[in-house]
Amino acid sequence: MALRRFVLALALLLVLAGCSTGSALLTGTARDPIDPSGVKIYRFEPSVHFEYVGIVKSEAESLFSQQDALNRATEELKKQAAKMGANGIILDKIGEKQEPYTSYTADEDGVVTFDSSTNEYQTLQGDAIYVFDGR
Repeated sequence: MALRRFVLALALLLVLAGCSTGSALLTGTARDPIDPSGVKIYRFEPSVHFEYVGIVKSEAESLFSQQDALNRATEELKKQAAKMGANGIILDKIGEKQEPYTSYTADEDGVVTFDSSTNEYQTLQGDAIYVFDGR
């Protein structure tokens, strides 16, 4: 019984924490990693000298709201860029992704319950850049 409570508490914690994933493709010169809070999001190319570092992508499941998922996807995008030493991201794509799923469970009496739903995600993609001082 204690194990069941532990597993349920762990599952609840994971759901409440939310999930975001990301990836990065280095296409330029890598720099030393920086703190993600130092990464600035641009909608268009900045009007100052910069160089391309790579391509970054992220997605986050819409558990509570689309805005919450977009915030988590943005933070993940910044983490991916920061790992390469980029201090900026030119946001290229903002989108949504839906992923249907079906699952079933059987209780100890052999009663099977089916569940079908759709997970929704907010997705982002951009060019990681390094903006030189003198912005």
